[in-house]
Amino acid sequence: MEKNIKINCGGAVAFFQYLGFAEWEDDIVIPTGKIEQLMGKESNEVINVLVKECIVLLTEEGLFDIDSTAFDPEKGHLSIKRSAFPLAYAAIRNFLTVAGALEKESNGEIGIAEQYEQDFSAQLRNRKDKFTLEQLMQRQAEQNKRGLEAEEYVLELERKRLPGKAYKIKRISDFDVSAGYDIVSYNGQDSVIYDRFIEVKCFVGKPHFYWSENECDVARIKGEKYVLCLVDYLRMSEEDYVPEYIVNPYECIFTDDTWLVNTASYKIQKI
Repeated sequence: MEKNIKINCGGAVAFFQYLGFAEWEDDIVIPTGKIEQLMGKESNEVINVLVKECIVLLTEEGLFDIDSTAFDPEKGHLSIKRSAFPLAYAAIRNFLTVAGALEKESNGEIGIAEQYEQDFSAQLRNRKDKFTLEQLMQRQAEQNKRGLEAEEYVLELERKRLPGKAYKIKRISDFDVSAGYDIVSYNGQDSVIYDRFIEVKCFVGKPHFYWSENECDVARIKGEKYVLCLVDYLRMSEEDYVPEYIVNPYECIFTDDTWLVNTASYKIQKI
């Protein structure tokens, strides 16, 4: 017994195996290299290492997220919903409680001991950053895919509209990301130079889009030559679908009360 923790040999081996300190093969327990972290330490130091390893693994496995943790201003510490621990992790929860890392509360939630708050916070932050980055990358990849498909869709429409100039109508977004538009085309068959600059915006649901400062400036400068093409991604496969074309969108959008313009963020600079 250590710090009132009763050791069950089978459970202890499984616990050490879970933390990566040992492996179990053919009824033989084999210590791993991680066991060196415990060698030569006092019992309270060993418990501290095991607690921190538990915190890392439980957080990485997603047991604690934004919905299961909160700050209790009255008690002044972080708390975890009891439901955050599935039955399979009950032994880990009990170990952390007996070790003093978790504190049972009367409302059924579990408080995090002050000495381990920084460890929990650091792991939650790392998980949040990792999850947010993965989620952002996945969302960005999906948006890029839809955007590319919409651009190719509009490019084909333009080439069909002016078959005599089809070979000159180009999608330039791949090699000139600062142009402020995606496609260069012509207003009519008689046009000698490019005079139709199309920015393609793909959306799902109610028509909406994000307009960069550069795109907005280019639209203002080019005026009637600039065309904003709004493509409903879910309707591109419909044979009779026609995207919405807005000529001179800078003037139209900022003077038409059918569009709601929201500023997503502000750049604040001290002068």
